[in-house]
Amino acid sequence: MYFNCLPRMHCNSLQYMLHMRQVLLLRQYVNIGAKPATHDRADSLLRCPQHIKLYGKHRTHSVDSANNGHQHIYTGKDELDKKAATNHNDLNFQLNTMLSIDEMMASSLSQNSFDAKQQVHWITMLWIYYQRLQITEKSSLTKQLQTQLLPHILTQISDMHINELSCCYLYLRKMNVPNSDYAVQSMLTRALKIIEDGVGKELISLQALSRLSVAINLERDFFTPLVCKHFKPHLEQHVADCQTEDQVRLLSTCLFQLHAIIDQDLLKVYKRHITELLQRNIISSHTPKALLKLLHMLNLPVWSNQNTALIRQLMLELRSCLPHLEPNDLKSVCRTFLHHQEPAELMKPLKDATAALFQKESSADALSCAVPFVDLQQRDVYIQQFRKLLNSKSAWELPNASGHFFSILRALKIADVHDCDSYWSAVIRKLEGCPNEQAHFRFLRHCQRYMNFNNNLGGTYRHFGFERMLSRLCLDAIENSVAGRLPSKFAHLAAFVFAYGHTPFGWKKFPNILLSKILAMTPQFSIHDCFVMSRGMQIASELRFRHHMPSILSMQLSTIDGILIACSERHLSTSEEGQPLNASDLSIIVRTLSHRKSLKNTQVYRQALARYKTVNNEDLNSRVVRDMAYNFNASHFFVPELLESMFDYVAQRHNHITGDTVEKVLTCAYNLGYSPASFKSLEYAAEILLRDFDYMSGLSVVQSCLALCFYKCIPEQLVNRVFCVKFIQRIEDEIQVCYSKATYPGLVLNRVMQLNRTVCLDLPESNVPWFQQNYVEAHLSKKSFTPSEFSSEITNYLQDLLKDDKYFRCNHTTPYGYHIDFVIHFGKDNKPLPAPAIEATMLDRITKVAILLLKLDSFCENDLTALRGSELLKMKHLEMMGYKVLQINEHDWNSKYMKAPGAKANYLKCLLQITT
Repeated sequence: MYFNCLPRMHCNSLQYMLHMRQVLLLRQYVNIGAKPATHDRADSLLRCPQHIKLYGKHRTHSVDSANNGHQHIYTGKDELDKKAATNHNDLNFQLNTMLSIDEMMASSLSQNSFDAKQQVHWITMLWIYYQRLQITEKSSLTKQLQTQLLPHILTQISDMHINELSCCYLYLRKMNVPNSDYAVQSMLTRALKIIEDGVGKELISLQALSRLSVAINLERDFFTPLVCKHFKPHLEQHVADCQTEDQVRLLSTCLFQLHAIIDQDLLKVYKRHITELLQRNIISSHTPKALLKLLHMLNLPVWSNQNTALIRQLMLELRSCLPHLEPNDLKSVCRTFLHHQEPAELMKPLKDATAALFQKESSADALSCAVPFVDLQQRDVYIQQFRKLLNSKSAWELPNASGHFFSILRALKIADVHDCDSYWSAVIRKLEGCPNEQAHFRFLRHCQRYMNFNNNLGGTYRHFGFERMLSRLCLDAIENSVAGRLPSKFAHLAAFVFAYGHTPFGWKKFPNILLSKILAMTPQFSIHDCFVMSRGMQIASELRFRHHMPSILSMQLSTIDGILIACSERHLSTSEEGQPLNASDLSIIVRTLSHRKSLKNTQVYRQALARYKTVNNEDLNSRVVRDMAYNFNASHFFVPELLESMFDYVAQRHNHITGDTVEKVLTCAYNLGYSPASFKSLEYAAEILLRDFDYMSGLSVVQSCLALCFYKCIPEQLVNRVFCVKFIQRIEDEIQVCYSKATYPGLVLNRVMQLNRTVCLDLPESNVPWFQQNYVEAHLSKKSFTPSEFSSEITNYLQDLLKDDKYFRCNHTTPYGYHIDFVIHFGKDNKPLPAPAIEATMLDRITKVAILLLKLDSFCENDLTALRGSELLKMKHLEMMGYKVLQINEHDWNSKYMKAPGAKANYLKCLLQITT
């Protein structure tokens, strides 16, 4: 029996007794000196409304056995003597009979005989009550603690052990007692002194280190590397001794909170221990809490890309646990998967689990996790839910509501101006009504989100009220706050002002203070700082100064360009002296320089691209591969070694890599005209596309199939799934809901036409009909041809050479929509013939010559002999249609050799004679 007063409580059910037993166990969990991870266990259990409800509304009386058998509330480092044990039991009895917080406070103040351990227990119990209070009640309790209880506890701090100090400090901080309170300051000071004195002498418990690291970082009041500098020697010893699940969990918490002082060597040792524990099955799907703590720690942005393999392994272990995870844990796993885009095995379980979560929890947080996996058929339902939540006041009161709403807005590709206006107007109200958003520069998150969102809509959306407010906040912070002197903060502030202006004389220049601060901070800008600023300049050039560039602004842009070049050179040279840049940092440098056309023509841009040749293949993961594919596509830069390593990654990780990542690799390789050394990776790619067909966008599927056709590796099953009514309807539905109506539909339709043409010519056995003729004709009718100087010059030379315009045709379009710059027909006597009025595939003893003018963008950026995939495919198809294909390279045509008198005429004459 646990209680002797059940009748008085008007409850005699077994269920009630079991719940009250859980409450007693709960108190044991929060005991100081109990088994490791007590504060973690307490926090998770105390959040259970059932426990709180029962504990708060009923008086519970514990019964001691012959031995005073109720377990000790907690034990310190040394064993308690009998007198202390008796005091604890008396305290436990009194705590269990308390009805209200006021009663607890009054009792705690009246018991002057309570020792330090008992006072800590009072704070622990108050924390239990605190969690079920309303916001105003919580604030009142915090004030009571400061004015009534803490002065009494202050006298006992000198007698507290490190475990008691850490527990007391953690729960006081969680109850919003500020660090400025003298008692709290004294607790932390004494705890830090004990940790410092213990270095090399006495190992501080992992439990205490974990509590303190969490509490110190609750509100970022401290510079953690300085305050916690003596934690590291203790952590190093704990990492070396790591053998249990609880140690893993507590160490993960410490490393997460103290990542600023954790070096790569310590992290590698810890990861090695984790791998061994996974192999020994000490941590597995049966220990989800430990796995989740590990996942949270390893996914920190500062080292996330270095831990992909271990993160993948942990997520695979969690796969069977997904349906049973607590909501917050499931959301964490979901966001980790979306960041890394692997392992693919989690796509279906996550889709089911997040959909079920949203059915139970109708919140913006839950919806943001469900929408990345949404089908087109569910989209309208989810949009309605989004609108309902967006207009709900309570939904906006939840933590990070604006971030969750933004994720939904992007994932659902909502382009409705009314919905967009509603969201950004709500963000303005949030900023105006929440001083913390401005005090801690949290508004910078909204700045970055707006810049990304504006980019997604192709620069067609503006919310001028939001831009004006945020520009004012940014400029005020730059001029008057410490953020204006911190390079990482300043870069984000300046980028938004660059992008949207709303400053005095904003129509003709940037504020002078931005230029002066950038010049002063140049040696301190990080790789990411440069990226953010270049992004702001790119938006400014596209939105504000696309049609007119004032002279003052042009000079300012040139100055900032020079600074970005100098910073990029510094980062590249620094990496040469030490360790080479990892693939992720290198991709950021390349994107920084590619944002500005003036920077893409610099030597440092080519140096950065060439540095890809030094990338370690072990650094590759899905996120890095996608970033590199983007940069190679944007730059047309050709690095065969790295392209081959990307295909190797597809082959080695085909079970884990997603269809979207495969599409990025295939499209990149096709655009650059690269063929992998082994076609095994292409076979794996085709299998992945079939597996993830329903999870990919229509455009991604079409582009992947086009690349596989180029390599002649597309399976018949994939062709059949693409060329059917269901998929064509899916394409049309995606066009209807797309972001950018100005560009996206045309892009999708053009890719479908190219795929249809390729399948018809390369795979006639598939019996796919040519159904794009109307599209080709409509496209031609809208396109007006303006001859370039290159084509006009060759036209003149051909007229002189062939003597008559009737012997060649300019700008000819084949039945399958290919454009040919010049077509010449030669008879059996090698004499030019008048062009026939009708296109014919085969003419008896007549040679059709197609002359293609190859501009610089027809070749890879760093290799003028490497034709890109679209040009190679075009040449192959024209030859299949009966043409003899000749090429004239613009680079060769305008070379110094060709400037000699008669050189160009002789070149054309020899070119045509070769074919006769």
